[in-house]
Amino acid sequence: MKISLNWLNDYLTEEINYKNLVEKFNLMSQEVEGLYPLVDASKLIIGYVEKCENHENADKLKVCQVNVGDKTLQIICGAPNVDKGQKVIVALPGAVLPGNFKIKKAKIRDVISNGMICSLAELGVADFEKKETGIYVLDDNAEVGKDPLKYMGLDDQVLELDLTANRPDLLSMRGIAYDVKAMLDVEIKFNKPQVKRVKPEHEINIFTQTKDASVYYGQLIKDIKIKPSPYWLRSRLLASGIRPVNNVVDITNYVMLEYSQPLHAFDFKKLNSKKIIVRKANKNETIITLDEVKRKLLETDIVITDGEKPIAIAGVMGGFETEVDENTDSILLESAIFDPISVRKTSKRLALKSESSSRFEKGINHELTKEALDRACELLVEFADAKNCGGPSFFNNARKTNQQFELSFSKLKEVTGYDFEKNVVKEILDRLDFEYKLKDDIFVVNVPARRLGFESYQDIVEEIVRINGYDKIDLTLPITPTQGKLTKKQQFKRYLRTFFTGLGFYETNTYSLTDKTNATKYDLEKLSLVKIMNPITTDREYLRHSLIPALTDVLVYNKSRKINDILLFEIGRRYTFEEEVELISGLLHGRYNYSLWQKEYNNVDFYLAKGVIESLLRDLKLLDYDFRAPKQKLPNMHPGIVSEIFIGEEKIGWLGKIHPEVEKQLEVKDTYVFELELDKIFTPYQKINVNYQDIVKYPSVNRDIALVVDKDILAQDLIKTVKEISNNSLKTVDIFDVYQGDKLEENKKSIALSLIFENKEKTLETEEIDTMVNRIVNALTEKHKAKLRR
Repeated sequence: MKISLNWLNDYLTEEINYKNLVEKFNLMSQEVEGLYPLVDASKLIIGYVEKCENHENADKLKVCQVNVGDKTLQIICGAPNVDKGQKVIVALPGAVLPGNFKIKKAKIRDVISNGMICSLAELGVADFEKKETGIYVLDDNAEVGKDPLKYMGLDDQVLELDLTANRPDLLSMRGIAYDVKAMLDVEIKFNKPQVKRVKPEHEINIFTQTKDASVYYGQLIKDIKIKPSPYWLRSRLLASGIRPVNNVVDITNYVMLEYSQPLHAFDFKKLNSKKIIVRKANKNETIITLDEVKRKLLETDIVITDGEKPIAIAGVMGGFETEVDENTDSILLESAIFDPISVRKTSKRLALKSESSSRFEKGINHELTKEALDRACELLVEFADAKNCGGPSFFNNARKTNQQFELSFSKLKEVTGYDFEKNVVKEILDRLDFEYKLKDDIFVVNVPARRLGFESYQDIVEEIVRINGYDKIDLTLPITPTQGKLTKKQQFKRYLRTFFTGLGFYETNTYSLTDKTNATKYDLEKLSLVKIMNPITTDREYLRHSLIPALTDVLVYNKSRKINDILLFEIGRRYTFEEEVELISGLLHGRYNYSLWQKEYNNVDFYLAKGVIESLLRDLKLLDYDFRAPKQKLPNMHPGIVSEIFIGEEKIGWLGKIHPEVEKQLEVKDTYVFELELDKIFTPYQKINVNYQDIVKYPSVNRDIALVVDKDILAQDLIKTVKEISNNSLKTVDIFDVYQGDKLEENKKSIALSLIFENKEKTLETEEIDTMVNRIVNALTEKHKAKLRR
């Protein structure tokens, strides 16, 4: 919200310090984004062009003699519209224009120039005049030798606020004035519009056929002369961020800024009807809006009609057929209130966001709808030579807003921790212009309609505290039932982060929202899809089922910036209507453990990814893990390089290589991913008791055996059998070699196992070791038809 401080001063009975105003806003109300001059220029003066002759040495330059009040200056000007008899804006030598453009005395084609005649663009306010073609020519009332910025109302300061959603009252200058009154404890004044009306020649009838239009006033105004608005009005619109157009449009915008009540003007002759009906749009109904786009309406849209066809989309945009133009001489001026939700939905669907629609969406004060119309009528009489034909036609079904709340002193102290005095609270409520009664230490407060959105006594407390000063509330630590330590689940997540970062992974934190394709891209089964009702974009319309698509997006982002070795992990959630499931997902691509000096590294592959998961599970003492070939195809994964992960008989996740077709779309190669359900790891992890053991005094014994088995036999099945048949003396069993080649039959392979035996009580004898090894070999032969390779 941009605020003209010249405009604000009209409401105040005393001058205010702008620096103090900024501090108060930051401490008590809204954050100030900036305070700056509307025109950042110095040493400007109004001049009169007494002579204008061609430059002897340049065809397109003019030599002008310009009277600036106390002297006449010779100025060279190249504008095509400069001429004798004009009153112009002169930048004197030493002037500084926007962009730090400094004006100096100069010689141009051998002729001295003592300054510059300015255009509006050179002052940074090109929008001030709709049809400027060169230098700006002031009107005849401009006084030579005076400050042109002051004369035009451009000597203004702009205060820019970053408004929060709970303060729609600050979308109007009157609302700003009320807030300044409360913060600075100053008096404000508002003048009641004085409207002159003549006997109407036409009667306008206005009806509603929908409850979504609660208030509608329509005023017939005739004999309008379309012309530029006065300087002061244009300047205030510019300071507020709105481009001036003509007096009628500018007045409707001005009143909107003043009252936060949007207005709309219909060309009455183009309307060609004495009836206005507000209703919902019919099925397949269309309208051409002011931007000359034909738009299809829905039955939920509110429209203004001439009794038959739509002439405006209520609260959003007017119709092209009834647009006010240079030939307009009579209008029907609308001041109305429409349902905020309906306006928001229509505005969003049609992508027609405007100053008016945003105000309708946040709510309008029904007490000022008629007064805003009267204010516009007053200005149109003064600046458009208009005649108001009788009183407005209207319907008003607005319900009085009941915003009465009770607040006791004990509750105020309990909530704030501050001991307020009665007189202080009374003074604050008076400054806020909140009516109240005090009964037995209880304030009964009536919040005015201009402050929409109050829901409970807590909103009153907030107002009292902010005006009294947040800095007066003592800093205290909240009293909570927590013990000030991490929960076991939080500790577990912290461990996971430490584990993966220790292996060289980088943690990501990506959006939970995505598009429909990515939301279900890696679903192993059909899951319910959660769609957002009001998405920011179609790319963020659904809640995800997997973190993998987001990780691949991060991969592509980094690859495009020449980062080729990428290890990523993320702890996030899968969302369905039934549940939210915490996941830990990862992605590996490129080289792992690359040494720049030694030039050593491992290319990322399936076994590296599998080793990361095995290391994690072993570190967690979850040794009953298993990697199994999936029973069904995993979507968008390589069918031959993928595995499901189990702890016991419970599936906890999966890992594998992304499908080559998907890699081709992403323009990457050899990318491996994994995804584990966090709770399915955390639950068994909680049950594990960590026991500390003495270091074994006796030496361990290592035996290696090579077994020939069928090609389809899984190595993990051999290991499982070895562990089942062995006694406590077998410490570890690992695979150290797998061989398939000419020396073996076609459907056979050789798997070499390393067995380490150890006894805590004694040194193992050779015979004991041989007995255990034979038992293992016999078990493998019986169960898997394995043969000892010699």
